Amino acid sequence: MLKRNIWDHADYHCPIVGTCLSVAEQRKLATRIGLVLPREATDYELHGAFVTLVKRPDHAARVVQKHLDRKFRRQLKRFSRAEGDEALWALWTEMADAGDIPGAFWAVMRHGGASETLLAQIYGEVHMLSHLVGASTRAELRRLAETEARAERLEAALAQRKTVLRQAVAVWKRRCLELEREASAERARREKAERERVSLRELLESRSIAELERDREALAIQLEHMQDRVVEAEAQARRHAAIIEDNYREEAALRAALAEREREVAALERAMLPGLAAQTPCGGVCDDPAACPCPRLRGKCVLYVGGRTGLKSEYKTLGARFGCELLHHDGGLEQSAQRLRQLLSRADAVVCPVDCVSHDACAMVKRLCRGASKPVLFARSSGLSGLASSLTELDRVCQ
Repeated sequence: MLKRNIWDHADYHCPIVGTCLSVAEQRKLATRIGLVLPREATDYELHGAFVTLVKRPDHAARVVQKHLDRKFRRQLKRFSRAEGDEALWALWTEMADAGDIPGAFWAVMRHGGASETLLAQIYGEVHMLSHLVGASTRAELRRLAETEARAERLEAALAQRKTVLRQAVAVWKRRCLELEREASAERARREKAERERVSLRELLESRSIAELERDREALAIQLEHMQDRVVEAEAQARRHAAIIEDNYREEAALRAALAEREREVAALERAMLPGLAAQTPCGGVCDDPAACPCPRLRGKCVLYVGGRTGLKSEYKTLGARFGCELLHHDGGLEQSAQRLRQLLSRADAVVCPVDCVSHDACAMVKRLCRGASKPVLFARSSGLSGLASSLTELDRVCQ
């Protein structure tokens, strides 16, 4: 059966070239047949040139046809055994479903027994598949670009990981060398110790029994001395334990006495406070401030931060005795830090007992007074005597 030549087809040159020849094959064949194209020629222009060349039965078309026959000789052999459109269509369908569309398409186009209807039908299939392939190719290109970008990132990460591993291997090798040197030194020490042990054993074996007896007696004497020292040390430890126990009892008694003394001082302070309130040197009227015997704190405002909540009224009475207005803030137990800032803006000085206020409140008082350039005194106790001592000091500074 005669075969159709590629130039015998009037309408199928474009799909034959586009489907059966890759761009790389077209460029190789172009060199072979002497096809001259501009250096900037696109793949589409190359395709158009080949479509034009295969329309004429000259050397170029024969070279292309011969190349395709060699490329798809297995498919041509299978189609050569089929006769009639039904057999050709069945074979086309089988090979197309298997993915061998270029080979099957060329074999059909070369088959001399294929009708124009069958060729048109198969061309329609190839034409529609080209649209699907184009769409899928664009998606594949996008995925390829993403894959290449991901591959670059992975390669960079791999290179970094290799660098880290190389560094780790270098550290490991250095550590192995160090361990080998240490092991060698340890072996040398053990060998030296073994030699010394052997020498000592030989020395001991060579010593006479008399020398060993003398050593044993000397050791027995040393043991007796050590036992005597142990007995003496145990007796001394018992004496020290008794002294420590007496000190503990004495400390407990002193603590109880101190607590009782503090309670007595607090009671005396409360008893003396009513009398202090009435002892205003000038009766509250200062016609001549320079000659007035009242304290220098008169007219001042002192902020007391912390202390005992139960002595709040006594604190204010004692402040009045010194002629000043005493403001009180509990140090953060119930009143806020904002309230402390408000009271501090009104005060001329601040007193803070360190035994009855939190560390945070002390730190805030220091910071706020430093920022406002206001004096602050830290009283050692929160009793009335501690406040009186602080107010006395403030009164002395005012002079």
